[in-house]
Amino acid sequence: MNDILIKISEKYIKNLKNQSPEDKESNIIYGKILNILEKNPELNLFGLLTELNKGKTFYEKNKVRNRRDRLTNLEILIKNANTIIDNLLEGDEESLKKVERSLDRSDIYRDRMAINILLTEFPSPALQEVYYTIKNDQCKKFLLEVIEEIK
Repeated sequence: MNDILIKISEKYIKNLKNQSPEDKESNIIYGKILNILEKNPELNLFGLLTELNKGKTFYEKNKVRNRRDRLTNLEILIKNANTIIDNLLEGDEESLKKVERSLDRSDIYRDRMAINILLTEFPSPALQEVYYTIKNDQCKKFLLEVIEEIK
């Protein structure tokens, strides 16, 4: 799985270099928010800001609030993302079909969370760069490419 993720990530990295600075910043914020909320889904805005601003980069409250407010039903989102990853790791035809059917239902935040879980399970600099810079609507395509490589 690690080799598959690196191969696909390297393909995406080439395309991500053309991304606008605003898109890149927005995607980084989403990535960091989901990473923090996976560990603590009950965290409120101020707790989230505290966690985000521990690093060198300071994130404005409104930018974080706008993204955090779009994330609803976090427990379900995390559960569904974990189910996708479990089925991907099973790797058999039926499990992969379940993932494809699940991805038919659009949920850009679930898809990004699934990549977050993959990053946790299979850490690599390439996947980390993709996770933090990929657009939300590209996450589904990334996961579908993983399925194709597994097949």
